[in-house]
Amino acid sequence: MTEIDFTKFFNIVGGALRSSDKFYSGTNAATGESLWDAPIATEKDVDDAVATAQKAFPAWAAKTYKQRTELLEKFHDLYLAHAHQFIELLKAETGRGDQVTTIEVHWAANWLKYPSKYEIPEKRQEDEEKVSVTSYEPLGVAAAICPWNFPLMLAISKIAPALATGNCVIVKPSPFTPYSALKLVELAQHVFPPGVVQVFGGDDQLGPQLVRHPGIQKISFTGSTIAGKKVMEACAGTVKRLTLELAGNNASIILPDVDVEKTAPLVAAGLWFNAGQVCLASRRLYIHESIYKQFVDALTKATNSNAEDLVANVGPVQNQMQLEKLRMLFHEMSNRGCRFTTEKSGVKEGPGFFAYPTIVDNPPSDSSIVKDEQFGPIIPCIAFSDVEEAIRLANDSESGLAASIWTNQPDVAERIARRLEAGNIFINGPPKPDPFVAFGGYKQSGIGAENGLEGLLSYYWSSIQDSLTPTRVTLAGLFAVFVIPRLLGLLKALFSPLQRVPGPFLNKVTSWPFTISVLNGASHRFTDDLHKRYGPIVALAPDMISVSDDAEVKKIIQTQDWHKSEAVYGNFRQDPERPTLIAFTDKSSYGVRKRMISSMFGIRYIRSMQPLMLDCINVAIEKLEKQCSDKPVEIDMQNLIQSLAVDIIGITTFGQSFNVVQNGSHPLPDQIKKALKLAGLLMLVPWIRHIPFLPARDPYVDKFTSDAVENRRAILKTSNKQDLLQKLVEAGDDSEGSIFRRSDIQDEAIILLTAGSETTANAELFTLIMLTKNKDKMAKLVAEVDQWYPPSDLEKVVDCEYSFLGMTYLQACIDETMRLVPGQATGSPRECLKDEKILGYTIPKGTTVFPSTQNVHMDEKVWPNATEFLPERWLDIYESGKTNEVAFWPFSAGSRVCIGKHFALQEMHMTLVSLFRRFEFEYIPQQDETTVFRVAQQLQAHRYMIKVKRRSF
Repeated sequence: MTEIDFTKFFNIVGGALRSSDKFYSGTNAATGESLWDAPIATEKDVDDAVATAQKAFPAWAAKTYKQRTELLEKFHDLYLAHAHQFIELLKAETGRGDQVTTIEVHWAANWLKYPSKYEIPEKRQEDEEKVSVTSYEPLGVAAAICPWNFPLMLAISKIAPALATGNCVIVKPSPFTPYSALKLVELAQHVFPPGVVQVFGGDDQLGPQLVRHPGIQKISFTGSTIAGKKVMEACAGTVKRLTLELAGNNASIILPDVDVEKTAPLVAAGLWFNAGQVCLASRRLYIHESIYKQFVDALTKATNSNAEDLVANVGPVQNQMQLEKLRMLFHEMSNRGCRFTTEKSGVKEGPGFFAYPTIVDNPPSDSSIVKDEQFGPIIPCIAFSDVEEAIRLANDSESGLAASIWTNQPDVAERIARRLEAGNIFINGPPKPDPFVAFGGYKQSGIGAENGLEGLLSYYWSSIQDSLTPTRVTLAGLFAVFVIPRLLGLLKALFSPLQRVPGPFLNKVTSWPFTISVLNGASHRFTDDLHKRYGPIVALAPDMISVSDDAEVKKIIQTQDWHKSEAVYGNFRQDPERPTLIAFTDKSSYGVRKRMISSMFGIRYIRSMQPLMLDCINVAIEKLEKQCSDKPVEIDMQNLIQSLAVDIIGITTFGQSFNVVQNGSHPLPDQIKKALKLAGLLMLVPWIRHIPFLPARDPYVDKFTSDAVENRRAILKTSNKQDLLQKLVEAGDDSEGSIFRRSDIQDEAIILLTAGSETTANAELFTLIMLTKNKDKMAKLVAEVDQWYPPSDLEKVVDCEYSFLGMTYLQACIDETMRLVPGQATGSPRECLKDEKILGYTIPKGTTVFPSTQNVHMDEKVWPNATEFLPERWLDIYESGKTNEVAFWPFSAGSRVCIGKHFALQEMHMTLVSLFRRFEFEYIPQQDETTVFRVAQQLQAHRYMIKVKRRSF
């Protein structure tokens, strides 16, 4: 392990340690004792660092995005190897206890890996007049000015996106907490070239020098609004790019339907974490008058419990300056006759900088505790009479960083959230930062956003190139290339370069062998058999091939991200002129529709659906409880899981459960399977559409979704629902030229209904089957479930946010199952937009290429012991952080990665955890486990029995 002395501190300039003639020292906030000497940087240090960064920039920017993120991942591993030393350093630097410092050190590591999950491709837009290409170029040298409340995490969160996007970065930590950032950047010199990342300790003169320096192109600043305004003013002289994350007088609204005894401790946990010195933490609690006294009493009880051990449960105020601000605030509240509900309040005298967590009962609306951000352990509680008043009070602030809503009604929370003037809104949970979610404020809480794709793009220049296109000539050329008269089809096939591709001659001149396999649901076995006989590239039909080489598949669906096949998806449309999201082949049009739909599948919105999912899951659990006893009972788990998935998609998409689990039957699951079969048929036999009176859609599914859409449109203005259908209907517009008409709503609803129920249910069922066939694996999973959800506390609610990232063996079981039985067995078919070389064969423009996912997943050269169910193989992959590098594409990849991925994973996590908490499962042999592939891979049989009994504790 790289050796670093964590007791001596230096500035880092040009990859070298640099001391100073002047020093200062921080203070341990828990003891009041002075800490180590830290160097004060000079103006010459600043000039030298900027010059060094400018010299390093061209070579660093010339590296590919992947090369830079690989170095960040290497730094991630090196950083965690020193985690214990950073924890001890941070404890001294901040005065905090083990728990908070450990959380910060390990949570901060996520920011070093998050840029790896993104790609920054060029954007291409075409119309009849021109082709416009938007490319992104790094800015140059950026400066990161960091605050004192989370000195390590906030430094890393600024360094990682700056480096990933090809910029060099200079870090300036707070004078109160310089040590962890100095050591962090010193450690980084063992990974990054000299001058790419540098750091200074310094006084209040250092920040202005960086902000005004003409060689710095970007400032990322986190701090107070007053300081942020000064930074903004100083940046104006050189028109720097600027991201400001400033103060927020964050409001929480607590509605009368909450469970007071459960909610109050959760609110308290968020309020007093790190002594309230969290930018997202609530600063004002608005509580409905009907529960006001009960809630304040419960909150006071939880707070008094925290105050029993200030060091462990609350922590110190970080510095003397901040403590004095709080002391003045306590005096103001006392002088104005405000009532403190807590047993102890105010500043705690003695060593260190501590203040008791304090609740102020209904202070005057013009008091500073209500009007301004109080960055510490004190909170005003204010009663409101109705939602309109709560929204008005919450928005009555010059800032708008964050807000929280506590309620058992997700639709009500969604409506309130839309009206709150805050950049980050949290529902039913203490706020927690997420590197994948953009973070920025409204009003005077900042400019721009950090984290997520938005944060990465803020470190780029946008370069736009336009070129004119001779429209008529281009259209005529495309027509001549793609529209070949039927009479010449056979001749074309005979002289096609695809004749040289391995495979039966019959496949190269007619599509019927492949079409028959599709009709029988056996296209994946047809394809697999060809690959076993002929190798990694085979002919399926004229102008159609399959590829099972892992490097070529990755290139097609991920690295180069080929267009979807028009020959396949052009016919996978209810209306040939109006494709759904899944059937768009043009990337530009796809991007427009995806942006419209993707807001419905953001992590925050999906997490808000957990209570709805749990309601359906609990119905299934109750049914199993009634069917089971202490002895094993044979249960049709295929029917139960499919019914549950239909109920979940019903309540999340259409606002109501179909009650399939409860009633025991419903025509919808079988009709969905018929719809999938019809869709598969139309993909390869499009002329069937022209047979008179033959419906293009399954009649039952068509009528069901049509009625749902029309009923919702009829009550649109009065409906309070906030499900996925509501969002689709709100986006609809039947005006001339509309890109999203009534028929589009119905077609997208069918896709949500089909993909959201059938594919997820299959993945859950196959996971359960794999586990019952491997008792040792199932035992490991049950042990992990019990670790996170103890059997002694069956009332503990399954919470994806709580256990998703930690339950690695469950995720490994799911991933291993999807490797063995991927939903897209033959992959998402792509199209050659130009002549391509694949494995030495010339593949002509217009050829449909099936990237055979399952064949790659079962390749012994890629996955040793490929046919075995080995979840343990994933644990090493997770540990190395190479999940995105392995040949594994159950949700496809690139820009066409499944938009419902996080929805499916959440449903699988919650369903499987809920089942294994309460039941034991036993495999029943000699059942038909043959699969069919109709858009999604599923069991051929209509039932699958598993022995189930209640767990005994």
